[in-house]
Amino acid sequence: MNGKLSKISLLFLLVIALVGTLMRLSPFLHLPLAYDHLLHAHSHTAFQGWVYTAMMLLLANLFLSKEQIQSGKYAPQFKLTVVVIVGVLVSFAMQGYGLYSIVFSTMFQLLNYCFIFRFFKDARQLPASISLRWVKAGLRLGLLSSLAPFAIGALSAKGMGGSEAYQSAVYFFLHFQYNGWFQFVALGLFFKWLEMDGVNFDAKKAKRFYALFTIAVIPAYLLSLLGMSFGGVVWVPAAMAALLQMLGLWAFYRMIVGSARAWFSTKNKWVRAFLWFGVGSFFLKYILQFLSVLPPIQAVAFSNRHLIIGYLHLCLLGVITCFFIALFFELKWLELRKATKIGSALFLIGFLATEALLGASGMGWGSALLPLLLFSGLMAVGIPCFLTRAKMR
Repeated sequence: MNGKLSKISLLFLLVIALVGTLMRLSPFLHLPLAYDHLLHAHSHTAFQGWVYTAMMLLLANLFLSKEQIQSGKYAPQFKLTVVVIVGVLVSFAMQGYGLYSIVFSTMFQLLNYCFIFRFFKDARQLPASISLRWVKAGLRLGLLSSLAPFAIGALSAKGMGGSEAYQSAVYFFLHFQYNGWFQFVALGLFFKWLEMDGVNFDAKKAKRFYALFTIAVIPAYLLSLLGMSFGGVVWVPAAMAALLQMLGLWAFYRMIVGSARAWFSTKNKWVRAFLWFGVGSFFLKYILQFLSVLPPIQAVAFSNRHLIIGYLHLCLLGVITCFFIALFFELKWLELRKATKIGSALFLIGFLATEALLGASGMGWGSALLPLLLFSGLMAVGIPCFLTRAKMR
């Protein structure tokens, strides 16, 4: 279970970038596969192929001993999971939701349960820490999110695919993926990084940050429902959750300024660049969530496809991906060479430009189909630079 396996995770990142760019081509030419099928393949591979496999590697290598990794058979499970994810990618691209894609998705979920329960078992031997608290909470939220596909399948079978109940189930899944286990595990890895580097951060502020986010994460699901016909009913608890998150964000900011700011300056400029993009996206994400409780913002945010895609990319590419790449560099899983520096610049420019274009299009400031295609392609070109000349250890 060494860092060489991270190349597989990066290959999945390349795949989702290529599929995303292909989807951007749809206004200009006929695609060989149905757009909706590609969309499902894109999102499932982003979650399971890139984020999930990267989390498996990082959690195992940063928290567990070599003996635990070997006895827990994490490496064979990782490889089996990769095979299943390839099945998920191909089946969704070919048929969308169908027999084979459901079979492969179910197999993935069973392997996910095995990983989570095994990690919890091994984590009993680990000393208590704020980083482990975040990770455990994240894994529990991952289990909670896994309930949603069953509801989605049942509602689809009853012909309720376009209903608000169906959309609520989809938002449940997305919320507890993006804002639940992806976010919480990433924060656990961030605190683990600080702990490994001996950063003397303010434990009181860190615990306050954890407590506020943990209390808020379940009711914050209601923020996703504000655009529904019953949005007014859930507005008060949704607004309270958004306020708790902002208080947690303030505690995190004070901790960063007070303790970890000097730590940032010790890192290589490319590691700093990815960290700043990740932290900046993290703050922007929760500020946008807070603003979404305002009725004028709701009218725009919940009905505009460009803004929704921009927000989802902010979470996945800005917060999670930028942080993971920074950590890959720190762990020497990615070597800082000319090719990886070029790839980093192309990826960050492409991400920033596509976010700006999606935001501008969402606000009605012109069409940006061709620039979006070009800058999406720029990210897709940048990722192979991590793979072709990068030294993997």
